[in-house]
Amino acid sequence: MEKVRVGVIGCGGRGHAHGLGYSQSPRAELVACADRHLPAAESMAARFGFARAYADYREMLDKERLDVVSMCLWPSLHCPTVLDCVQASHPPRLINAEKPMSPTFGEAVRMHEACTAAGIALTFSHQRRFGRTFRLGRDLIDEGEIGTLQRMEMNCSNLFDWGTHWFDLMLFYNHDLDPDWLMGQIDLADDRLVFGARIETAGLAYIKWPNNVSGLLTTGDGTAAPAEIRVIGSKGMIDITHGKVRLLKAGADWQDVPLRLPPVPGDDTTRYLVDAIDCLFEGRTSTLCSANALRATQLIFASYESARARKRVVLPLKTEDSALITMIQRGERTIPAWPAFLTDEEKAEGYELLFNGKDLAGWTGTGAPWTVDHGVLLGGHDGPGSLRSERKLKDFQLVFECRVDNRTEASLFLRAQEVGGVLAGLEISLDEDRTDPVGKTSACGLRGVVPPSQHPRFGSSRWFWIEAVCEGGQLRVVFDDHVLLDIRLADYPELAGLPAEGGIAFQVNQGWIDVRNVMVRPIR
Repeated sequence: MEKVRVGVIGCGGRGHAHGLGYSQSPRAELVACADRHLPAAESMAARFGFARAYADYREMLDKERLDVVSMCLWPSLHCPTVLDCVQASHPPRLINAEKPMSPTFGEAVRMHEACTAAGIALTFSHQRRFGRTFRLGRDLIDEGEIGTLQRMEMNCSNLFDWGTHWFDLMLFYNHDLDPDWLMGQIDLADDRLVFGARIETAGLAYIKWPNNVSGLLTTGDGTAAPAEIRVIGSKGMIDITHGKVRLLKAGADWQDVPLRLPPVPGDDTTRYLVDAIDCLFEGRTSTLCSANALRATQLIFASYESARARKRVVLPLKTEDSALITMIQRGERTIPAWPAFLTDEEKAEGYELLFNGKDLAGWTGTGAPWTVDHGVLLGGHDGPGSLRSERKLKDFQLVFECRVDNRTEASLFLRAQEVGGVLAGLEISLDEDRTDPVGKTSACGLRGVVPPSQHPRFGSSRWFWIEAVCEGGQLRVVFDDHVLLDIRLADYPELAGLPAEGGIAFQVNQGWIDVRNVMVRPIR
């Protein structure tokens, strides 16, 4: 059987999902994978049988003459990486890219147009179209089980990262018909990122198609409904979640509909990638083609544009930016400063603020300067550096929120002192290493000494809560309510000689870290 030579760029969680998917295709030869963190590429190569691993994807493109490339990176890297593939000395025939398409609509259009002009098939991972429940929903609509399609209602956390799937499914259920217009609104009550991309804290989008079908997507905290997707027709309704499909027909009760597709390793992602390769051999266009992805992406940015214009947006969308980002940059929409305060309960428990939310009073830095913006401590954005509290503590409970960039290397020091220009103390790793095996450098472990009890999957630029307790000779680290480290310091001779008291310090060697809600409870 003729095979295509396959490579993967980006060996994080989604990179591994693509690796698994390709391993299920008899037409795929797993040639190479690349990640700027070479151990991640080497680990993925070993797991799935890729012949070679690279730290530079451009070198992989030049050397390997790949037919198929998967691009599994954070959104800001999508457009430049896809264009690098198009302009490579041996460009691939097929690029399977991760979603969302890009941080701006203009970048999404450029990728689509560049690949179309070069004759390269470009797909994006709206793999829910291949999901067992979501596909069944489409089949039931097409089979007339609810009569004529009239309305679709969906809810999720945000319009961009998750919303791109739900917008795409609206289009899928309405046979990729181009909508007429969209009216949307957003709220920015907090500083939120996902995979480095700005998202709203709440939003909605109301869409109208020329066949009189309407769609409503609501996002944010507290939007959960009995079902994540509800499809309404003239004779009934369908509720769809990731694991279940329910059907309600006139005059009958809700009934569960048995799934028709058998499970496969990797589920919908595997089905998508196997089909994308089959499309090459069979001359078909993938249902996840960039033209369809662009329709869904248009709805994301039309929602932002409607919020900016304060009226409905007639489609197709004419703007190229992200109105959300532009409004923030121009000061037309602002993210409220995060307040540094203690609740009455926290005060009663003895907590005190270690960071005032306004400036660096009480803190000393070395290396690249840390800054304060909107109530958040920002470290590493201008280069490596550390920040240490002037207040010294011996026994205490520390609680804070933090988020980190992709592949950040950072640390939290407890009982920290500066010795010969170097921080000394109990060093807790804050590395973004979600796909690396658990080891002595894993996040929430005692760096170089004790690994965490399980992988925290720390990263994706979301906010996470961390708690660290030093009490006598005991150390405990809690990540989002999970105890990941609980040790007696005397059991580790390599810790002898560390300071018995000192400050709280954050250090960034690579990438960036943001910190807020820093509070401490002295234990006397």
